[in-house]
Amino acid sequence: MKLISIVIVFLVLSLSAYSQLTQEIAAVLPIKCSGFDNENLSEIITELTQDAFIKYSNYKIVEKSQVNKILNEQGFQISGLTENAVEAGKLLATNKVVVGSLVKLGTELTLSLRLVDTQSGEVLKSEKKSARIEIEDINNVLIDPTVQILVSEKPGSIITILLKSITGLPNMDMLSPSDPWLQVYVGNRLIGRTDFIKDNNSPQFNKRFEITDYSNEIIRIKVFDHDVTQDKSIGEVVLKETKSGLYPILFESPEGSVENRGQLEVVFEK
Repeated sequence: MKLISIVIVFLVLSLSAYSQLTQEIAAVLPIKCSGFDNENLSEIITELTQDAFIKYSNYKIVEKSQVNKILNEQGFQISGLTENAVEAGKLLATNKVVVGSLVKLGTELTLSLRLVDTQSGEVLKSEKKSARIEIEDINNVLIDPTVQILVSEKPGSIITILLKSITGLPNMDMLSPSDPWLQVYVGNRLIGRTDFIKDNNSPQFNKRFEITDYSNEIIRIKVFDHDVTQDKSIGEVVLKETKSGLYPILFESPEGSVENRGQLEVVFEK
């Protein structure tokens, strides 16, 4: 019995050591940020991107401080070019490097990430996502979903959903119509949101969202009333299939009763 236990422990340790030896190493190079006033934003976005790779990938990730130390010691400047990224990866002794940029144009943020093989110089995967969001929401809306797609081994489909209009909203404000806006989730993944439309219980949104790496998850569209102090929930639309149509906006009270608060027109585009 004791011999069997020793053999099991030996096998577990051997497998663990083999896994560490075969685990690929990757580094997230500094993410270039354009259109922002915050000079420290690049460091913040790079760190959030690194954290997402640690969370979702099987790579052994080189710490950001170590990346900066090695590159600074070599006087290396990141240009964003693939050839430049390959050189940086060789200095860092990694199998893969991640290069990218975050650009702000008006109210829209666009995150672009590329996963590059440092041996061949091949761009293995690239992904770009845009959304009109506050910078505080960038992790949930842009960084995490983009990284998940980059490290995913099974390709999902790409669908486009058009949120057209709402009819029959109740007045959420005492003296005026509601100021509605929408938020789109796929599973637990936040895809994006619309701007709010002031004083309108029959708003026309006509807002498209591209959903990448879609694998038949439930789509939830949350409807809110904008308020200066705190936005209020109007209700939620639950889509269990990608079928165009009119869907009820349902609100469930804390007591468990369900109220219909209008209809949302949804179109799935090919």
